[in-house]
Amino acid sequence: MRRALSSVALNVAEGMGSAGGNRRARYQTALGSMRETMACVDVGVALGYVDVLDHATLDKSRRVVGTLVRLVRA
Repeated sequence: MRRALSSVALNVAEGMGSAGGNRRARYQTALGSMRETMACVDVGVALGYVDVLDHATLDKSRRVVGTLVRLVRA
């Protein structure tokens, strides 16, 4: 999960400094990593390793996914 979450931040930063197809590819990778992070949380909850995310954190995570989806489609 740490690797996936780090990948989100690093790929967004790299995408911001890229153009064209490279920018889209970096945002697509960030989106995949964000979804992977959220899946890690779901698995951790299911296995009893972590508590369910609070509403505010879950909302922020969903907004990050939504923003990345829009960036990939742009």
